[in-house]
Parts: sequence; C-alpha cells; structure tokens
Amino acid sequence: MRLLLYSLSIIYSLIITVKNYLFDNGILKSKTHNIPIICIGNLSAGGSGKTPHTKYIAQLLSKNYKVAILSRGYGRISSGFNYVNLDSHPTIVGDEPLEIKINNPYCIVAVNNNRNKAVEKILIDHPEINIILLDDGLQHRQINAGLNIIVTPFFKPFFKNHLLPLGTLRESTKESVRADIIIVSKTPNNTNSTEKKRILKGLNLKRHQKAYFSAIKYQKYKSLKNDTELKNEKEYNITLVTGIANATPLIQHLKEKAIKFNLIKFADHHNYTEKDIQNILLTHKKNKSIKKLILTTEKDAMKLKQFLPILKQEKVYYVPIDVTINNPEKFKTQLLNYVKNN
Repeated sequence: MRLLLYSLSIIYSLIITVKNYLFDNGILKSKTHNIPIICIGNLSAGGSGKTPHTKYIAQLLSKNYKVAILSRGYGRISSGFNYVNLDSHPTIVGDEPLEIKINNPYCIVAVNNNRNKAVEKILIDHPEINIILLDDGLQHRQINAGLNIIVTPFFKPFFKNHLLPLGTLRESTKESVRADIIIVSKTPNNTNSTEKKRILKGLNLKRHQKAYFSAIKYQKYKSLKNDTELKNEKEYNITLVTGIANATPLIQHLKEKAIKFNLIKFADHHNYTEKDIQNILLTHKKNKSIKKLILTTEKDAMKLKQFLPILKQEKVYYVPIDVTINNPEKFKTQLLNYVKNN
C-alpha cells in the first residue's frame, strides 16, 4: 500500500511542479491588484491552525485599517460570490469564514472560488477597504499577493511531511520559498531554545524570510446557546465532539487539566445531520455523571448551532482559541511596514 501511495505522490508532484513552473515563468499569469494583499496559507491539507492566525492578523490590522477577508468557503454547498454576515448559514458560506466573521464583525468577509473577481467586487462595493487577507490562498496563484505567510504545525512541520496521498502536503516543500513569513504554530509553551533552533534549521529560511513561533491559548468555555462563560470547567465530565483536521492539541489540553472526557470524532468540515446529533446525545446520556456537558470546537459550533432545538435540554459549550506569537511587536511591525509601503 505504501508503494502505491508513493507512486501516486510522484504523479501528484509532477502535476504540481508543472503548474508552479508555468506560473513562475509567466506562462500562466498571476494578477496583481492595486491594494495590499496578504495571503495566509499552508502547504498541508488542514490542521495547521491557519484560521486562528487569520483572525489574529485581521484583529491586529483592523486597529489601523479597513480590512476585508476573502476565502473560498471550503465545504459550503453554494457556489459563486457571497458576503458573510453574522447570521449566515455555515453550509452557504463555510464554517471557517463564518467563524472569522463572528470574531471580526467589523471586517468585510466574503467567499468565492475566483479570488480575482472577488477582489474586484469587494473594491467596487467597499472602496473604503485598505487591505485584503486571503484565507488559504497559497495554492491559488491566479492572484498575486504582496505578502505570503505560511503556517506550519510544530509537531509536523512541512519539512517532515510528504506530498499527497503519502502525506498531507498539497505542494512540495521547495514551494516554501514563496513565503515571506513562516509561522510555526501550536508550539508547546515549554519548548526550549534548542528545539526551536532544530525547527528553524529544518525550515531552511532564505534571506527574505522571517520565522515566528505561535502557541494556542484556550479560552473559557462558552455556551452554544448564549455565549455565557462556564465557570469551574474541571468539575464537569465531558463528551467532546470534534470535526477538525487535528484534535490532538485540544485533547492534550484537556488531559493536562485532568478533565475527564469521551471523544466523538468526525472528519474535518463535517456537515452534521440530525442523526449525528441523536447519536451524540445517545452517547452523552450514557454518561451517568451528575455534572456533565457536551464540548465542541469553535469551528464545529458554527454548524451545531442549527441543532439547538434538539440540544436544548443539554449543557453544550464550545472552546474558543486565540494564538500568541513570539516577538509580537516585530511581527506587527513587519505587517504594518508592508501595508504602509504598498
């Protein structure tokens, strides 16, 4: 089986290499727009923590500029251009764009597969916009971003990964040269300087590149019903429901807090059904603890809210996350200098 996957990876590599060669040599064109565009992407297929970093960057830049965020809206059932509103349905705009909008209500958030047409529409509809963030736009080379950021996870950085389907890389590691900034995400808080140097050596940074380390910061659980914070979460036995690419950091966090939980895992971007909810409730009700609750991720919460009429008898919470970046002032200055000079 591994030999078959390796063979398929070689074929995939050839296809990706040809595509990038055509763009690198101007045979296929990348369009440049008259506005600063920052791309936040990754080389792998999910699990790097790209969305929390997009939220972080949007919040940072929104203090000085009018920001729009553009995504393709992966997993949505609709097509074409859509603005994301606070009351948008996740199946129409995608769970991650909705999560970004809720966390950045004053930013314009839109989804479209054609990034160039979307940029043009946003600038016509909202001429006040100063900056556009491309969420997960690294592989969409039809649009030319002025600043490219790659997010790669600490425990499986791109240089330790393989191309699809042998690994989870969507592009060869050599394409990391297109990044101006590489963020090593989900870095454990107790990581020492020796481990960081080992990662930096593996990244093989070029002269134009800067690297940063970021960590996940879990917030207080919030009610799915009214966003009120839960106190004394350690007192509860948890049914943990996840539909994300990598639930390991959250699982590790609960273990470190000595919180008892039972995991129900779905695929990334899972579209929940009423049957799924009934099965979740069935498992949860088998838990005979006096104090118990259902806990999910912020991304999953976007989709689970539609099932509140079924879930209303249970305590259902989600755990918001923030990211912290080492050298935050240096990171902020690099972003602001790019915007100021473009």
